[in-house]
Amino acid sequence: MLEAIAQKPYAEIIRARILDPLGMAQTAPAITHDLRPRLAVGYEDLYDDRPSHPGHPLVPATWVEYGAGDGCIASTPADLAAYVRMLLNRGAGPRGRLLSEDSFKLLIQPAIEADEGWHYGYGMQTRREGGHTLIAHSGGMVGYSARILGDLDDGVGVALMINGPGDQARLAAYALEVLQSAVNKRPLPPLPAVEEPARVKNAADYAGTYTSPDAKKLVLEAEGERLVLLHGGRRLVLEGRCEDRFYVPHADFTMFLLGFGRDGGRVVEAFHGTDWYPGERYAGPRTFDYPREWDAYPGHYRTPNPWEPNFRIVLRKGKLV
Repeated sequence: MLEAIAQKPYAEIIRARILDPLGMAQTAPAITHDLRPRLAVGYEDLYDDRPSHPGHPLVPATWVEYGAGDGCIASTPADLAAYVRMLLNRGAGPRGRLLSEDSFKLLIQPAIEADEGWHYGYGMQTRREGGHTLIAHSGGMVGYSARILGDLDDGVGVALMINGPGDQARLAAYALEVLQSAVNKRPLPPLPAVEEPARVKNAADYAGTYTSPDAKKLVLEAEGERLVLLHGGRRLVLEGRCEDRFYVPHADFTMFLLGFGRDGGRVVEAFHGTDWYPGERYAGPRTFDYPREWDAYPGHYRTPNPWEPNFRIVLRKGKLV
């Protein structure tokens, strides 16, 4: 749309309207082969076909040129900090305004709900915390991620860049806490507690025996806030991922997370790939009809898309997933 209005390439518009006025001379508005020698190497998990894990080796990420409007910026921490300063100044840069006050209000207006207490405005995440207005945005490319975070009331902000996997939101939040403490002459906050992936607050929800139609069993036990799977004579401690999904540290469970289904809030079934395990509390049907043509679809598919390079389709409970 910008190109149609301005009759110029998108990268030229971004440079003229944002980068040059803010003095972001080291920032490129398009990711091109010519730019690659200047970039830090981006890294990703060696395995792109299964759930990731911190114990997996890292390898250089797939390289790709990119010039679309949803993530084609390559920058430096210093340049990105200049962009954050403009936001902390509510749209004003060192050479004048990039945004009017009214436009800036729209930028941070809480228009829709986003994740974990954040709202999304017309281009920026925003939230109220401790009487202050915080703004944020994340971004990324294959092998890279970044986050900006600012406190409009204290006038401090963070520009974070990672050339590999990492919890950018958590790191940026801690860095901002340090800055807030410094400007307000408070004691520095303690280092964030190390997150324990094996801690499952509601482990008892999942305890029980689950049996597949072909008589395979999953036996799970709760040990306080740990969920343990008894498998092959071993006690495997599960690591929580998203809701009702767990990483199992065993070769037999490499390709998929172990998931659970609920009915009325109670866990009643488990599933892993094609396997379905109704539990002791499951009261639904146990056989499922489906068109036999669907038998042709399950398998492992690869794509040229570096963000989603492959996926698997499975037939489970009479549905293609």
